[in-house]
Amino acid sequence: MFDWAYKRRLKDDLEAWVVKGWVSSEGAAAILKEQDQEDGRSRLPMALAGIGMVCVALALFAFIAANWDVIPKFLKLAGIAFLIVLSNALAAYASARGRKGVADLMTGFATLVFVGGLALVGQIFHLPADWASGAFLVSIGALAAAWLTGSKTSLIAAAVAVMTWQVGRSTDAAPGVFENLTGLVLLAAVFLHPVFFPARVSRWAGICVLWVTYGRWFFDRAEMGLPDEMVLAMGLAGFGGLAAVLVQLDTLADLVVKWSSERPSRGHGRWLMSRSMQDAGMLILCVMLVLALIVVPEISDDLSASGLLLIQAFLPLVIAVLLTVVGFVLSYKTAKARALFAAVGLALASIVIPVATGNILILASLSLAALVGLCALGTWYNNRSWMLYAYVGLTAVALWLLQVTIGSLLGQSLFFLVAGAVLLAMALWLARALRKRQTPPEPATEELPAPTESHS
Repeated sequence: MFDWAYKRRLKDDLEAWVVKGWVSSEGAAAILKEQDQEDGRSRLPMALAGIGMVCVALALFAFIAANWDVIPKFLKLAGIAFLIVLSNALAAYASARGRKGVADLMTGFATLVFVGGLALVGQIFHLPADWASGAFLVSIGALAAAWLTGSKTSLIAAAVAVMTWQVGRSTDAAPGVFENLTGLVLLAAVFLHPVFFPARVSRWAGICVLWVTYGRWFFDRAEMGLPDEMVLAMGLAGFGGLAAVLVQLDTLADLVVKWSSERPSRGHGRWLMSRSMQDAGMLILCVMLVLALIVVPEISDDLSASGLLLIQAFLPLVIAVLLTVVGFVLSYKTAKARALFAAVGLALASIVIPVATGNILILASLSLAALVGLCALGTWYNNRSWMLYAYVGLTAVALWLLQVTIGSLLGQSLFFLVAGAVLLAMALWLARALRKRQTPPEPATEELPAPTESHS
């Protein structure tokens, strides 16, 4: 995201680093040359090959459907098995030759043939349609291929199948322990894959499965005849708490490691997954801030606090609060980390406050303060994604407040007074924090003892 801005800034930074002697002229030239070459053209052949692989699989299924009555059952089953074995064998051969991209595509093709094979087997033997069970079987086969070969294509198919199973499984009765444990196992299998086999698309697939799994757990409880006031309160605390946990977890882990050792170690896949989790959590936080101010009060102005006691809301909310407290304590010497926990804690409080009061002045003040804090946090961390989410949320809230108060000059003055006070307070706090961070330590006043001569 924002690659053009990054490359433009990189050139300016490299010039400054060369002047300071941090990077040699040859190294800077090599970095710029590589950045000029990495313009997406290197990924174009694999992208086209991926689309071609899907087209070939669809052509195969269409051919079998067109000649359904001509092809014997045994030949259909044998052809499916042969294609799966052949595709995996070609994937293993390509992997042994170092062609990881080709191996990934062949494994993905084998996964698609497996998915189509399940549908054909059901049609051959006239089995009743059961999309949830079929999605479950697809997820098992795709996860096996993804973990055995490290294929991100198979992992995407597995993620889609797991989400389909979560959404489509029966809602006639409350889910039992088996369904919940199965969902957690599938979530772990999808979520941990990009930690060991890093890929951006796999990370976001795992995060999507996390939200769908929690959403299914949430709506299973919401559909048990709960009043809307409890469901809305549960949603604010649950989704807001889970988003806050995703944002805080990585920073807290770094603080704990820093306190236990001076050299915190980061796994490449774990670090990338943590960054994606923080980005996803920040996006949901900003969305929840807008919903808590604009949408929820319109639906109900009297939320039930008993919704916070339900496990779907209580668990993520309590974990988020504990992470905020512990992180704020551990980061008392680290201004940057302390700002993160403070901003996320304020955002969480702003999301949950409609349960306690429906006063529009209080809600608007907290929402504006929280979004301004997230904007400042994104600027401090130099994270353009966070800045984009927070500024879009701040714009939405500001436009809504202006629309609400536009009919009254007194309302407009109150709106601008609150907005100005919030912005000034945040600016003063940030200026003080940055000044304290940049203040050099005072020199020691004690005189050093005179050196003594050593006699050998």
